[in-house]
Amino acid sequence: MYDFIILSNLIILLGNFIFNPCNFFMTLARDIMSKKVVSIETTVSATEVAKLMDRNNVSCVVLTQNEKPYGIITERDLLSKITALNKKPSDLSAKEIMSSPVTLVHSYAPVDEVAQQMLAHKIRRVVVIDGEQPIGIITVTDFVKHLNAILTNSESYRKDLYDNLFEEYDHWNY
Repeated sequence: MYDFIILSNLIILLGNFIFNPCNFFMTLARDIMSKKVVSIETTVSATEVAKLMDRNNVSCVVLTQNEKPYGIITERDLLSKITALNKKPSDLSAKEIMSSPVTLVHSYAPVDEVAQQMLAHKIRRVVVIDGEQPIGIITVTDFVKHLNAILTNSESYRKDLYDNLFEEYDHWNY
């Protein structure tokens, strides 16, 4: 019975590869995510979150409740919900300034689906999970790095860059 299930899944996978080879080798969330995830329980103060972000040199902290992602606090949250409103960070809990619900994506999600979610929700970050545990963060910067890697590995991009370099060279003044 299990052999049949494995065999049928293999046939489906091979069929997808034959009819659409690009999907077989697609880039996944885990391939472009930043692996440094800093998380803390929702019960801490906003001051503690800011110190944690500074100490770890990160732009966001994932807030957890019962060890599951519950919300996120970004540098922008600290500015817009504390500094801009002239509030005292030590008087506010992390839960009061967090963005929730946090958008979660599975580590095996294709990056085009991740990008679509980010655009649909108008957000700059998503938390990558494996099971229920956060294992990474994808930011707009991660997409820029990914795009740069694609372009620099592209033969046509390198040819255009090379051709343009020589076109510019002809116009340089000494």
